[in-house]
Amino acid sequence: MRRSLLFTLVLFQSMLIFGQEKYTLSGQIKDAKNGEDLPFVNIVVKELTGVGTTSNIYGFYSLTVPKGNYTVLYQFVGYATIEKQLDMSSSQKIDIELSENVQNIKEFVVKAEREDQNITSNEGSVEKIDIQQIKELPSFGGEPDVIKVIQTKPGIKSAGEGNSGFYVRGGGLDQNLILLDEAPVYNPSHLLGFFSVFNGDALKSANIYKGGMLPEYGGRTASVMDIRMKDGNSKKLAVSGGLGLIASRLTIEAPIVKDKGSFMISGRRTYADLFLRLSSDESINQTDLFFYDLNMKANYRLSDKDRIYASGYFGRDKFGFGDAFGLNWGNATGTFRWNHIFTDKLFSNTSIIYSDYDYEFGFGQDEDELRLQSVIKDINFKQDFSLFMNDKNAVKFGVNVIHHTIEPGNLFAGSNTGLSAQDSEKKYALESAVYLQNQQKISDLFSINYGIRYSLFNQLGNGTAYNFD
Repeated sequence: MRRSLLFTLVLFQSMLIFGQEKYTLSGQIKDAKNGEDLPFVNIVVKELTGVGTTSNIYGFYSLTVPKGNYTVLYQFVGYATIEKQLDMSSSQKIDIELSENVQNIKEFVVKAEREDQNITSNEGSVEKIDIQQIKELPSFGGEPDVIKVIQTKPGIKSAGEGNSGFYVRGGGLDQNLILLDEAPVYNPSHLLGFFSVFNGDALKSANIYKGGMLPEYGGRTASVMDIRMKDGNSKKLAVSGGLGLIASRLTIEAPIVKDKGSFMISGRRTYADLFLRLSSDESINQTDLFFYDLNMKANYRLSDKDRIYASGYFGRDKFGFGDAFGLNWGNATGTFRWNHIFTDKLFSNTSIIYSDYDYEFGFGQDEDELRLQSVIKDINFKQDFSLFMNDKNAVKFGVNVIHHTIEPGNLFAGSNTGLSAQDSEKKYALESAVYLQNQQKISDLFSINYGIRYSLFNQLGNGTAYNFD
């Protein structure tokens, strides 16, 4: 009898909880100054302890609460908190613009995270890099460098002085996945490793995952470095730049249509080779020593539920001594993204990504020329979904397909070298993956992040197999 009564009470209480009318609050969060999307903004409901969410990497947020009147806070470090009184008797879409919080005070302490953040967050071993702070730190040649900053973080070791490579907890250099607007960058270095290919003026955010990587990432075992470029100022024209001892840079941002679309163009180039040309010594004035990079990005809001992005990076290094010796390498990436909001709980991101890396060294010129080139080309398709099921569960799932084209070595030979030009056999492969993850809040003090990723790698086309006894 007691068991039956207890079961009835528990069932009745569950019906009251799940029988409550619930509605969803969603929207987009931007920077009021330049219209950039603001990721990882905290949205907190005052009246409901432990109920809240954060905006995703594209600034979208979704939160489901029971019917009622609430005070909702929008909070972000360095920005003034916005407080809104809402009557949640129906689902609502509210877009927010946060302004920087400027106060004159005598003395203050700035903390990027709470002191116990490392034990309360369920994203372990994640370093969020402040791009503005990078620009203020001393740097070699006056060039701010995100990778040099990352090399100073715990668990990360530099590959050596003047080298942009890094080791993460014993992993190899090639076991780090480096992404620029979702496109893989195979060689992130300029000037033989003294600089990285990432122009600080063109970057919005940078995160590095040193362990416990989320299922949405794959393909490497040591770490993931996820870097995002600025979207561009959608409010007004903005021009910035800098003159350095080694390189100069210029960035232009402007709206395409105010508050609807914008673009950003950022370029950088060294000019040591221009001064070398002035030398009367022929062995010096024929020296090639320079690098350049160009970042471009544009976005446009087609409707309240659709937004498209197009971004690209182009960079090249060249180093050589006349016709005696020379080498050059370069990266080129392109990303097209489409964000779509299906419902106030379901967010979608579709990406088509292109990545090209080539490396070449050679000797001589014309009939005496001998060059060897290697190339990696990727075409990548990604489909990601974010489902904000309720105030306790945020699910993310998707698929990823990459087509690899690898040219191990192409030989170019002049008529006087005694060799014949020959291209090595191209290699093709298809890398596929599907993943599912969930961030679940169990209580105010306990939450978990779990998921699964299944990867498949297939070699395509003809090949030669050798059997040895």
